[in-house]
Amino acid sequence: MRRLIESDIDFLVESGFLYLPLLFDPAIETEVRTTLDTSGPQQATGSLIQIDGKHFVKTISLPSLVDNYEKIGKNLYDQVRSTVVQKITVKLDGSTTPFGWKLITIIFEIMPYFIKKNRGFERKKFGREEMLKLIAEKVDIPPKKYERSNTFFDMRPLQEALEELDKLDSKFVLPEDGMIASRELGNWLYKALEAQIIGKERSRLKNEVVKRRKLLEAADEDLDILLYIAERGSLEIDGFGFIRVGSGDDYLIYKRSGEYILKDYYGRSYLFPDCRVAVPTFNPFRPVVMEKYKHPFLYAHDSGQEICLTGFSPPQGFSAKNIIQVLEEGFNALLHGYDARRRRGYHSLDDPRQYVKTVEFVDYRI
Repeated sequence: MRRLIESDIDFLVESGFLYLPLLFDPAIETEVRTTLDTSGPQQATGSLIQIDGKHFVKTISLPSLVDNYEKIGKNLYDQVRSTVVQKITVKLDGSTTPFGWKLITIIFEIMPYFIKKNRGFERKKFGREEMLKLIAEKVDIPPKKYERSNTFFDMRPLQEALEELDKLDSKFVLPEDGMIASRELGNWLYKALEAQIIGKERSRLKNEVVKRRKLLEAADEDLDILLYIAERGSLEIDGFGFIRVGSGDDYLIYKRSGEYILKDYYGRSYLFPDCRVAVPTFNPFRPVVMEKYKHPFLYAHDSGQEICLTGFSPPQGFSAKNIIQVLEEGFNALLHGYDARRRRGYHSLDDPRQYVKTVEFVDYRI
């Protein structure tokens, strides 16, 4: 698209659409004659327009061009975005600590479900303060590493940047209908992208302010612990843990199985080693085994395999309830789901003659 704009071609704009000059050959001329009545100075039929004897073909919606230019013309888009950012004199903090709602949900809603305290014959969940106290006991957190003035929660630069963005023009205006030179079209596109990026940056910073305020309220005086865990990106307590995936607020949440025993058709016992059954905080929400592992419900002897679950429909969104459900489904399938008589799954522990085995379990037999 950029090559067209930089070329020496006159375009036509009509009702928000860009029309390109139609290059003629005999086949096209025949088709045009059947669709256009050339008796008048200007006619439009479907995707064709004739002006002063020249024919133009309908191509792309100009608003759609601007909306999708980040994908089809990334170099120019990045150039325009860089120009917009340079107009903001306020230096925004470079905090890369991925501290978000998913981490808060894991620590205060999911982890207490799997890590419970014993009181007599009852097992009760840890409360918020008890959870933080437990983390502080289990993790060596450097004293006063983080202060409440941590740049992640300093709203002033964000507010000042928003004030500067509000002074910039973010109004999107279509070019007037009629002929337009390639240079004019290029100038319009640059200004349209600039307006769009200003609007996007403004929305992004406003959302960032809201997010940080909410997280600050949720964290309260526990910033030192939570920010340390966010920066560290992982935590494990009593066999339950999580590990960050990528650089954002996504994680693999897991529970260790410990050693467990399964029996085959003939009543022989097989001792399976410890593994981590995990579920991601993003789609698809399916249970996996993190280690290189073998099991009747795993297709191969490899790491990162999905656990075979009959009739399981994964949830569509992240929530404490959904993650707990998926994690328990996978965990229970490995430890309690194998039926030696039905031999459900990819493999069986024993070796019936008609069955061609690809994974052996003899080394687990005790």
